[in-house]
Amino acid sequence: MMKWNIANPATGQQKLFDIDDERKNHIILEKRMGQEISADILGDEFKGYVLRLTGGNDKQGFPMKQGVLLPHRTRLLLSAGHSCYRPRRTGERKRKSVRGAIYNVDIGVVSAIIVKQGEADIAGLTDNVLPKRLGPKRATKIRKFFGLSKEDDVRKFVIRREVTQKNGKTTTKAPAIQRLVTPQRLQRKRHLRSLQVRRTAAQAEQISEYKDKLAKHAEERKVHNAAVRAAKKARRSA
Repeated sequence: MMKWNIANPATGQQKLFDIDDERKNHIILEKRMGQEISADILGDEFKGYVLRLTGGNDKQGFPMKQGVLLPHRTRLLLSAGHSCYRPRRTGERKRKSVRGAIYNVDIGVVSAIIVKQGEADIAGLTDNVLPKRLGPKRATKIRKFFGLSKEDDVRKFVIRREVTQKNGKTTTKAPAIQRLVTPQRLQRKRHLRSLQVRRTAAQAEQISEYKDKLAKHAEERKVHNAAVRAAKKARRSA
């Protein structure tokens, strides 16, 4: 028996299917993570559907890792930024067992997403659109998500969510918009730019003064050395 965890990004739904038929499960053999497959063989309800394989776990619970072109488990030295590993301390590395990106009969759970929807709806997967709980946070991504122009105020399109407090009062929360260009931000940039200009001018003036002092010192040294040589010459001649 193999479990299929299928998600639908278009609706935000996700459903787990238990498939006992080995002939149906064999469609993933020798396939790799990221490949697309036709889901017609999984049943009549999947007719016309196309799935993209996104990973899975073997029967012992070890996760599959993209980029490891092996059909079995292996031990890798993982650090921050790698999938299948979360460091507990800064700079920590650890050797962990992961499953390769090639599917075989040892896989217990297959993860996939719907790329193309078929003819009929699947209950719990394509029949309902779940509200988006967390929306984009960056200003440019909010504009892209809602199709806004630069003239539109992105602060009016932030997705808010309701939060019930302990006293029973319901309030709404919204993320702080990142990279939002405001008059205060423009004023701060002008101030920093003027500071940089003043700092550069002050440095140029200091360099000019230093060069003048250096040239004056060199001239005085030259006169002093000439006077010392003249005195020595006068003593020798005397």
